[in-house]
Amino acid sequence: METTQKLVKRKSELESEIRALELDLKSHGVNRTEPLLDQDGFPRSDIDIVAIVEIRRSLNYKQNDLKALMAEIEQSLVHLHQQQLSSKEPEPKKASGRPFARISMVAPNSPASDAGFLVGDTIVKYGSVEFENHDGLKLLIKETTENIDKKITVVVERVVDGEPRHLQLELVPNRGWGGDGLLGCYILPISK
Repeated sequence: METTQKLVKRKSELESEIRALELDLKSHGVNRTEPLLDQDGFPRSDIDIVAIVEIRRSLNYKQNDLKALMAEIEQSLVHLHQQQLSSKEPEPKKASGRPFARISMVAPNSPASDAGFLVGDTIVKYGSVEFENHDGLKLLIKETTENIDKKITVVVERVVDGEPRHLQLELVPNRGWGGDGLLGCYILPISK
C-alpha cells in the first residue's frame, strides 16, 4: 500500500513538472509541435531555439517517465488487490433456514470436536439438510452415513457476545476416531 501511495505521489509530481514545462514553452510563444524554422528553412529569429529545444527534450523525457510510472502503478495496484483478496478471511455463511437440531454433547477428540462443534450450537444446515426437509432428523442420519470420511459443510448458529451468529464448519464423519458413532456428539431435534 505504501509503495503504491509513493508511486501515485511521484505521478502527481511528474504531472506538475510537465505542466510547468508546457507553460514555459508557451511563454516562448510556441507549443510542442510548432516548427522552429521559417518558411525558407532558416532558424526563426523571433524565438530562443536553444531554450525551446531543451524544454521540448525535457518534456519528452518526462512524458516517457510518466508512461513508465503509470505501468508501474498499474502493476502495484494489481499486486495490492491480489494481496487483499488472498488475505481476506471468508465471512461465515448465512443459511436461509432456521435451526432444526441442537448439539447436546460433544466428545473430546471426536469428529464433531475437531470440526468445532460446541454444546448449545443449533444446526441450521447440515450438508443438503435444512429445517424444511430434515424429516425428524432422518435425512441428517442419511447424509452422515452417505458421507463417511468425506467433508460435510454444516452451518450452526452460535451465540457470540450475546449475538446469534451463523458459522460454517467442516465435519468429517468416521468410525475410527476412538469412540461411539460416526460424529462423537448427540444431536437432538428442536421442537416446532
